[in-house]
Amino acid sequence: MSSYSIPDFSFSSSLNDLNVSLKTYLSAHPTVARLIVCAIVIHKSSHVLLVQRAATDGFPNCWECPGGGVDNDDETILHALARELHEETGLVVNHVRALVDDKTEFKGREGTWRKITFLVEVKASDTDEEDLEMPKVSLEPLEHQELVWASEEEIECGRVGGKDIKFAYQVQKETIKVAFGMAREGSGSG
Repeated sequence: MSSYSIPDFSFSSSLNDLNVSLKTYLSAHPTVARLIVCAIVIHKSSHVLLVQRAATDGFPNCWECPGGGVDNDDETILHALARELHEETGLVVNHVRALVDDKTEFKGREGTWRKITFLVEVKASDTDEEDLEMPKVSLEPLEHQELVWASEEEIECGRVGGKDIKFAYQVQKETIKVAFGMAREGSGSG
């Protein structure tokens, strides 16, 4: 766990049920052993941030949206989301817009793992011109080796700028497509 101090962020009122501690969530969902959060960052409703897992990590060289495990030390699930996004990309959550998916589950040694995916907005860096440029991303090299900003069409065809995009989990592609639709509709922007 990092010593990152999470700046204030806002979230849609529809997410109040997920603004709880890991312990509270797990006690309400006894079939879930571990919880993972995932941040879908879509810039200007047109490009999503994808990160490529390190060659030495699980699911080597596969692509995903940033995220990771919720820790007991995380104040809430939403704070875990902000921490994981910052640890993996250097980006800072400004607003958690919407829940994209909370039904994805995997079987692990410890039992069922649930992945909760959110659509998030990030704070622009001081060097981003008028918020027109893609936010500056700084990858954690032990976890991720490369990044791309992909359009919805590139997600669909599985190729971005000459790179083949193989997702760690096929459901990630479907979840991203749902998030693009939500971004276009303005879901959770309030």
